[in-house]
Amino acid sequence: MSAFFANPFAKGQYEYFAARKRQQLRITLVFVFFVAAFVAAGLIVFGNTKNLLTIPGVLLVLPMANFFVTYLALVKGKELGEEKRAQVRVFEDNGLALYHLMYVDEKGKRHFLDHTVVYQNAIVAYASTVKAEERVPLESDCIVRLKKKNINLRLKVYTEWEAYLARLAEIEPEVPEDQVKLVEKAQEVLLGMCL
Repeated sequence: MSAFFANPFAKGQYEYFAARKRQQLRITLVFVFFVAAFVAAGLIVFGNTKNLLTIPGVLLVLPMANFFVTYLALVKGKELGEEKRAQVRVFEDNGLALYHLMYVDEKGKRHFLDHTVVYQNAIVAYASTVKAEERVPLESDCIVRLKKKNINLRLKVYTEWEAYLARLAEIEPEVPEDQVKLVEKAQEVLLGMCL
C-alpha cells in the first residue's frame, strides 16, 4: 500500500517530477473518496448532512486541498524533454544536475526550475516559465537564503535554452575533490527550499 503513495525517485532526479505529480493526484483522489464517503454515509444513515459523520469529512477537506494545490503547482511546470536532457547529460552523470525543482521563495511564491547545475563557484538554472521581471528577485532570494546557511554561491537563472547551454559550456563538469562537500551541501540546501 505504501508503494501506491510513495515516490521511488529522489527530489532532483529527472524521473521525480512525473512521479511526484502522479503521487499528489493519487493522494488527492483518496481524500476526495473519503470526504465523499463520510458525507454520503451521513446522508444515508441520518438523512441529512447535520450529523457526526459529516465532521470527519469536512476536516479532511483542508489536507485534500493542500495536496491538490501542490498538484496544480506541479502541473504548471513542464518536463525537460529527452532531447534537452541528452544535451546536459554530462552534468547529470557527474552528480551536478538537479531536474524539475519547484523553488519556493521567502514570500511563498513558486518558481519552476527545469534544470539546475550546482558547481563549486555558482548555481546556474534554466527556468522556461519564469518571467523576465521575476528572474532577479528569484536570484536574490536564493542567494540570501544560501548565505544564511553559510553557502556563498550566486545563482544565475536563464530563461532561454541556448543561453543556458552557452553558460554550461563554460563550466567544468567535474568538481575538484576539495569542493565536493560544498557542492553536496549546496544541493541539499537548495533541495530543501523546493517542493
